[in-house]
Amino acid sequence: MRILVTGATGNIGKGIIPKLHGAGHKLVLSDLGSLPESLQPFAESYHQLDIQTGFGLDRAAEGCDLILHLPAWHGIHWNAKTEVDFWRLNVDGTFYAFQAARANGIKKFVFLSSQAWHGHYDKYGFTKRVGEELCEYNKNQNGISYIAIRPADLTPWRDWVSHYGPRLLYGGVDRQDVLESIFCAVQHLLGTDELQGFPVDAMRPNAFTAEQIEGWESDPLGKCESIFPGYRDLIERYALDITRKPNLTPTFLGGEQVGFTPKVHFGTFLAELRRLDAELGEDAVKAIRCDYL
Repeated sequence: MRILVTGATGNIGKGIIPKLHGAGHKLVLSDLGSLPESLQPFAESYHQLDIQTGFGLDRAAEGCDLILHLPAWHGIHWNAKTEVDFWRLNVDGTFYAFQAARANGIKKFVFLSSQAWHGHYDKYGFTKRVGEELCEYNKNQNGISYIAIRPADLTPWRDWVSHYGPRLLYGGVDRQDVLESIFCAVQHLLGTDELQGFPVDAMRPNAFTAEQIEGWESDPLGKCESIFPGYRDLIERYALDITRKPNLTPTFLGGEQVGFTPKVHFGTFLAELRRLDAELGEDAVKAIRCDYL
């Protein structure tokens, strides 16, 4: 199948493009800047354009079976971008992507939304809410099936051991799980002609229950050891900040429908930390930095 990937050079694009290419899809890529060398082997063609105006998008979408729409300003851009910036990229860009789908008879659309959808009265979450409304509108009016992916926090982390790891207790999600949710959504839509539209929560799995984390703040290490036994020494030696009570992932909407099951949580992180600690040593582990900046 031929897929148009908008926002191809962003963090998600760089991760999902090789995965889609490896599954045999032909990829048409577009973004505002030039195409990085690392993505060139995967591109059937590249269209340098501004999604905020939509010029050139109709041509890019010619002959495609699905649009994977990724560009957006996110919560990390809050202080640097205005309400106008958020609207132009997140809303106008999504509108023009659907117009290109409609012009080319494309009936399948995957939209990168966010868990910020739930906080829809701020300048970021509001644009994601409107983006999903555009999805629903185009399903009802133009017969375009969609899936809206709602990832939790996967922003680039400062360092793996002290930032990435504890974040998995407090609303973080592993990037590979998010990429897998997108891949599953694409494969699902390409495999059916049934008109449908729904969200998929790309969040980390629950590795504990509400009862297990009750009273966490009074004894974080003890509570953690009772859930993930055998890692207390690592948590202490690496000074992991787990003092706040963890939160439970509230919903897993859509995962079962597309065949997506998240795999990474704080327990799997601790197991990987144990392995790397033994293989590399403490100094090397502490030096690990994010690889998708």
